[in-house]
Amino acid sequence: MQSNPLRLTTWALCLSTVLLPPGCRDDAPAGDGADTEGSSTGTGDDTGSGTEASADETATEGTEAVTFWQDVAPVLYDSCVSCHREGGIGPFPLETFADAQPWAVAVAAALEARTMPPWLVTDDGSCGDFRHSRWLPEPDIELVRQWVDGGTLEGTPRDDLTLPEPPGIDSPTILATPDFVPEIQGGELAEFDEYRCFRIDPALPADRFLTAYDVRPGNASIVHHVLVMPVDPTLVTEDGRTNDEVMQALDDESPTRDGWSCFGEAGDGVETSGIPVVWAPGQGVVEFPEGTGLRIRQGESLVIQVHYNLADPATIGQSDSSEVDLRLVDEVEREGFMILPDPFLGSIFEGDPIELPPGQPSVEYTWELPVSDLLWGSGLTSIDLFGVFPHMHEHGQAMHLEIEGASGSECAADVPRWDFGWQLQYFYEEPRILALDDVLRVTCDFDTVGTTEPVLPGWGTHNEMCLMGMYLVP
Repeated sequence: MQSNPLRLTTWALCLSTVLLPPGCRDDAPAGDGADTEGSSTGTGDDTGSGTEASADETATEGTEAVTFWQDVAPVLYDSCVSCHREGGIGPFPLETFADAQPWAVAVAAALEARTMPPWLVTDDGSCGDFRHSRWLPEPDIELVRQWVDGGTLEGTPRDDLTLPEPPGIDSPTILATPDFVPEIQGGELAEFDEYRCFRIDPALPADRFLTAYDVRPGNASIVHHVLVMPVDPTLVTEDGRTNDEVMQALDDESPTRDGWSCFGEAGDGVETSGIPVVWAPGQGVVEFPEGTGLRIRQGESLVIQVHYNLADPATIGQSDSSEVDLRLVDEVEREGFMILPDPFLGSIFEGDPIELPPGQPSVEYTWELPVSDLLWGSGLTSIDLFGVFPHMHEHGQAMHLEIEGASGSECAADVPRWDFGWQLQYFYEEPRILALDDVLRVTCDFDTVGTTEPVLPGWGTHNEMCLMGMYLVP
């Protein structure tokens, strides 16, 4: 994931474009990726009590026992079996008593630690309320613990529980990157990485609006992130060339390889119209809030940026061809746009990159963004924040977003335990209204223990970022 410096002028231009007239779930939850619950426990031998008990046994006299089928299965079916099912992406199924009983202790521990179901933001009402939340209520977690402590009783089997439909997009517009073998070429700021851009013409008959997307990496072991950016080929850029001419020149630099190098969005000198698709590991299908969408204009090219990471020597020489499914509709009630601010990364463009000291269990970095900078030139006095996308790399351990306003500071998103493998988009139940005088404050907490040299910002997985993506709707 990368972001140029704050680029407030570009954001203001994007916002003013959204405001111009055309002439001048049930949503699916965002992210049903690979599960690591089993790997954290070692083997399936980590079971419950190991004793067999009849379904009519009780935990204490006069108290009905907690059983799998009557009590635990509804929780698992609601929150776990979308991944943990036969043929699913979870490492083991949890559909039946026979499936779940060997993993009982591991499941209870994962729920109590809130490492599963994957949902990184605190969602207990203290810091925002989010749509399609996987944050389990404490009584559900306690119920699973009681089942384990009570001997993992089976109860009476039932057939009224149904598997959730697998996530997906009906009749999508499908984009695909070529079969490509990446090469390490990132230097100090991306030591084991390559950023590659591929141009696709969607041949839209008219402007369309993106309301959902799904990215399916062809080789998950090397794909670090994927962005899709609309680019107007006819737009004259700062150096006097059109975007089409700039992209062609970049492509010509490596004539024997598909695409071009692009550590900065769609490549040096290419001016994009936004970044509507942002994917990182664990995300799954993203459904934008109902009634909203992001514009892709007729005649625009779509540039797919893929960040390949080859830190594992075994991956060198491997290829990838990834697919992006888009749901495009004719119109939406409200048009939004994504921004990816990261002044920590932006410091590398200022000649004196910010460094994280090595060997420290906690190093915090904080940046601020006045809402007035976002709304500059738009004539608006407020804008709606519909969702957020936290992003750090391997040294990240916590992240926090506050809104500082006239009445004080308000928590907007809190990630107490960062997990690089589960990077989801989080949409609020109700959008947060950002007033002209508000200030957004983001704090990232990094763990640099084990490093002997300062950790630099950069595009590589072993470098760091402090990025808070935001879905904004005027």
